[in-house]
Amino acid sequence: MNDRELLARIQAGDDQAFTRLVETWTPRLLRWLTVTGCAHHDAEDVVQETFLRVHRHAAGYRPRWAVSTWLFTIAHRLRLDLVRRTHEPMRDQAAPPAPEPADGGLWDLARTLLAPDDHHLLWLRYGEDLEPGAIAAVLGINGLACRVRLHRARARLRDALTARGTPVECLS
Repeated sequence: MNDRELLARIQAGDDQAFTRLVETWTPRLLRWLTVTGCAHHDAEDVVQETFLRVHRHAAGYRPRWAVSTWLFTIAHRLRLDLVRRTHEPMRDQAAPPAPEPADGGLWDLARTLLAPDDHHLLWLRYGEDLEPGAIAAVLGINGLACRVRLHRARARLRDALTARGTPVECLS
């Protein structure tokens, strides 16, 4: 059963579908929040609040966007609320590696070499496999701006790796 089917069942009051959605998406949302600088305990709170909102507002889901886009958008906005509430800037944390095995430490290098916003864009695109339109919706930016920023972030990473003498075949 895909995510949209799960959400349709949640809208019909199916608690098992909600449990399955939570179990499927919690690890990815936790990883995303950790990558964007949430402490693990804050990330857990944000994920919990994300799913509370999903449960409360499932009827308001618009199938124009993928369920993943909706979930990441809710989590991102709650993360920003947390920053405003605590007045503490988020810092990139040591996060679990990207889903791709044998990346040669590319995500660690990207985290070190790039500005946090650039790293977050690349993570959503390649770590979470979201399309640029979905990333734009999650971050609340224009789709064209998202594509331009992704291009520039890849170029900055490639340039930084080249300057370090690191092979850049993985960016092709």
